[in-house]
Amino acid sequence: MSGRTMGLALLFAGTAASSMPVFAQNTDRVTVAMAEDIRGMDPRRERDGMSDEVHLHVVEGLVGFTDSLEVKPVLAESMEVQDEGKSYVFRLREGVKFHNGEPLTSAEVKWSWQYLMAENSIWRCKGVFDGAIKVASVETPDPMTVVFTLEQPSGSFLYNMARTDCAQTPILHPDSVAEDGSWNKAIGTGPFVLGERRIGEYTDVTRFADYSPRTDEPTGMAGRKEALVEAVRFSVVADPSARTVGLRSGDIDVAPITVQSIPQLEAEQNLHVSSSPTTVWYSLLLGMDDPLLKDVRIRQAIAAAIDVNGVGGGVSFGLWPGSTTPVSPTSKIYQKPADMAPSVEKAKALLAEAGYAGQPIKLIANKAYSLMFDQAVIVQAMLQAAGINATIETLEWGLQLEHYTKGDYQAQSFGYSGRFDPMGAWERIIGPESRKVWKDPEAIALLDEGMATADDAKMKSISNQLYEKFIEEVPAVSLYHVEVAYGVNNRLDGFKASPLEAIRLWNVAIK
Repeated sequence: MSGRTMGLALLFAGTAASSMPVFAQNTDRVTVAMAEDIRGMDPRRERDGMSDEVHLHVVEGLVGFTDSLEVKPVLAESMEVQDEGKSYVFRLREGVKFHNGEPLTSAEVKWSWQYLMAENSIWRCKGVFDGAIKVASVETPDPMTVVFTLEQPSGSFLYNMARTDCAQTPILHPDSVAEDGSWNKAIGTGPFVLGERRIGEYTDVTRFADYSPRTDEPTGMAGRKEALVEAVRFSVVADPSARTVGLRSGDIDVAPITVQSIPQLEAEQNLHVSSSPTTVWYSLLLGMDDPLLKDVRIRQAIAAAIDVNGVGGGVSFGLWPGSTTPVSPTSKIYQKPADMAPSVEKAKALLAEAGYAGQPIKLIANKAYSLMFDQAVIVQAMLQAAGINATIETLEWGLQLEHYTKGDYQAQSFGYSGRFDPMGAWERIIGPESRKVWKDPEAIALLDEGMATADDAKMKSISNQLYEKFIEEVPAVSLYHVEVAYGVNNRLDGFKASPLEAIRLWNVAIK
């Protein structure tokens, strides 16, 4: 799981603790509560889910995701796919300035790429662009044009360029790095400039007066961005109850909240809740090579016994619907599945046909991430009601992850971090690697075809074919997609939760 997904799990678990900082409500500054401090602002050496929240206000990439998980230009004025998906030509926007006043040109784009892909870089997406989507060259034929050439055509190139967990493949000014090669500070083109940071307390960003916004409709990380407040303070408030107190007192304007607190905050006169479905996916993984579970009828019986709406609602106090597909309803390739109502009778019939004699089926779970444990308990009860001898083995998270990586388990209660690229929903579970639960050659071939194409209709068709095979072969049981929620002070206008799981404070004003 990514740092962001782990952070979500911790928010719902409500296990972190800290004292509540003292704030004073500011008429030109928005205060955001974060579950933990940022790690740093150098994408080549430092990043985590909390750092991304700040970084995305300061830096921008050539492209970005919309709220419908499509990729649109950001610093690029236009983009063109050539050579059947092997070359990508970006024409840069005129008039864009870095925070030091220098104009954006293709030279900074190429420098940024070389900085991120350097030999000693641990940039999150380096392995992608040096592996599955190998970038052969980056050329700058003129000051406003950049051409990326791949070794092989890929329909996933733009999706990976836009990834928020990779800081949107940020375009930085070379002055971000000191002459001795050490990190100076992030000098980007975003609507906010990096301000004061007090480690363990807060990080400030301030309005960039010379920001050049796009003119198209704002959505996700793309479209028009305007800093409508003078400053944003990202304050560290680890304890969920302290965040709730801060929201109620007016000391905090925006904060991630637990599902337990949603009804309480919705009843507050000066607050409201903004929520959104995400691509974070929770499931029950089934060991297809296990001596018992290699019989597809046993796996089908497990799926038939589970009420996914009951699981989703059970872990979220009735707020999240279940889902029988790994593809999030926010995805452009999502197609609403046919009704998959649970059937204890069908499960028992399949078990009888398979000659099941009450052998135990062990579900691995952990308590570090409460959703995984809570769903395991609910699933166990459903399976037992159908006559399946389901047991739970609770492990430390690290040990469970080791079993996952090796593919060494009968069944595992598991959660996957969000994937915004359409076929990424399937890539999480399909492949020959030991950690991938579905190693079917036909599924792998379909995935490869889907990952290579940039045609939306073709991707959706392939995804639908994979879904049909998924329901038939049952390498896993899809349970639900996580929804993210924020408590918001009513003095703010324009704040919206996003399936991108990122707090966005541009286009947000104080009434």
